[in-house]
Amino acid sequence: ILKTNLIKYRAMLSLFAEYTDLQPRISDYILAHGGVPRREKFSTILRDLVKTTPTEALLTDYLQRYAGALEHELAVAPLVEGIETFLAADGRSVYVSSSAPEAEVALQLARRSLSAYFAAVYGSQTPKAEALRQVAKAHHGAQIVFFGDAVGDLKAAQEVGVAFVAVINERDNFAQHDVVKLRDFTSLSEVERSIQIAVQRL
Repeated sequence: ILKTNLIKYRAMLSLFAEYTDLQPRISDYILAHGGVPRREKFSTILRDLVKTTPTEALLTDYLQRYAGALEHELAVAPLVEGIETFLAADGRSVYVSSSAPEAEVALQLARRSLSAYFAAVYGSQTPKAEALRQVAKAHHGAQIVFFGDAVGDLKAAQEVGVAFVAVINERDNFAQHDVVKLRDFTSLSEVERSIQIAVQRL
C-alpha cells in the first residue's frame, strides 16, 4: 500500500551504526526478514549478531528509538502506484495484515483517507497466517488472494493455502521463488490477470 520497505530498512539499520563491522550482516538480515515483527527482528539481531542479551529494557529502548525514527518518514511515504484506484474500483472485501503495530498501520491509512477501503486491519499482534485464517473463515468458500512484498508473506499464504501475488515495487524479494509478480497497481487488467494466475497455481 505504502512505499515503506526501504524507509524501515534504513531506520532499523541506522540504530546499529556503532557496530560498523556487523553492518553487512545486519543489513542482510533485515532485508531477508521483511514481514517479521520488529520486536522479533531486534531480538534476533541483538542476540545472534550483536551477541548481547535482548532484555525487555533493551528491546523497549530499540523499539522506541525505531518508532521515533519512522514517525516523520512514514507520514510522507508515497503510495504504491495505482493502489488507490485499485481499492476504489475493486468490489471485493480487502484487509490489511502487517508486521507493524496495528495502531501505526491504522494511523497511516487514516492520514491518507484509505481506512474506509478495508474491512479490518491486522497488526503485529496477529501472525499473518492467523490473519489469513480469520479472513478465510469470514468468507467461507471464497477465493482468498494475499498480496505481499516479503518472503514471510509468501510463507503465511502457503501455510494457510491461499493464492499469493508478490508485489515487487520497491525490491524483488522473490528471486529464489516461483511466484506471480506484480510491480504496481496502475493496470487493473494486469492486477486481475495476476490474481487469476495465482489462483490457478493453487
